[in-house]
Amino acid sequence: MTPLNIPSVSPVRGVSYTGSATLTVTCTWGLLNLAPNAQVCVNLGTGSTSTGQNPRTLGNGSNRLQYRIAANVGYSPLWGSTATSTTPISVVLQQPLLGTVASTNVTINAQTLPSQLTVPTVNNEATTYTESFAGVATIAYSYYLLGTAPACSTLTPQGTFTPTITASVINDCLISATAMNFGSTGLITAERRTTSQLTVQCTNNAAYRIALNGGANGTVAARNMQLSGGTASQRVPYQLYTDAAYSIPWGDGTAGTSMVTGLGTGTAQTVTVYGRVAAQAGGPTPGSYSDQVQATIYF
Repeated sequence: MTPLNIPSVSPVRGVSYTGSATLTVTCTWGLLNLAPNAQVCVNLGTGSTSTGQNPRTLGNGSNRLQYRIAANVGYSPLWGSTATSTTPISVVLQQPLLGTVASTNVTINAQTLPSQLTVPTVNNEATTYTESFAGVATIAYSYYLLGTAPACSTLTPQGTFTPTITASVINDCLISATAMNFGSTGLITAERRTTSQLTVQCTNNAAYRIALNGGANGTVAARNMQLSGGTASQRVPYQLYTDAAYSIPWGDGTAGTSMVTGLGTGTAQTVTVYGRVAAQAGGPTPGSYSDQVQATIYF
């Protein structure tokens, strides 16, 4: 059986990921025989990191990732073993008219279960989860002349094989934002403060940093909201901060600004953005002022 890997599993996406491999079954007959048919039963017992077969689990240390495995895309029946009263893969081969060897390929499909949001990575990098099957991946077979193939449950395993099943769990992040609104006013004789929220969902144990750019009308050190339909002279200065004391400008780490850092949990985390408009000596032109700031998350 070729190695089976489920690549680029992002738990925070909440969806299933799949991988496949090829199981090759080969039978050999003697030159003279009276049993031209072969029933082959390929058993996959409970692996080293699983407590059952539906679902199975891949492991990395004490961490677990649930998955299913089958010889069909509908995952019914699942691949099991007569030793656990579940269903092995069953293949019938016939000796060719000219020759003594017959073989067939079986596609093996594996699928992670959805909604495993808190599966972690280790050391802040893509992490391999695996499972071994020493002594429980077995082959039973019987040659027969005519009639119905013998049931797999009646056959005694006569050999073993070593499947390699892995999944790669990656660091990933999702981010969204709510609008920031400073409200309505005439003259800005006193500073105005408000907040908005970023919602961040990063792979469990993944470190992340969030940068805010300078917006459409300024820089990270000098942001501006511009009058709708106005010119560059019709702007209201403002700044964004990482803290409730409005003391640490939030930017990209340049020009005296800082980024917000955190550690993912696999579930949604709320990060507050603090906004401040300083008092101004003159009144701005009446109208609606806005800016569009891009948040970038690094992980």
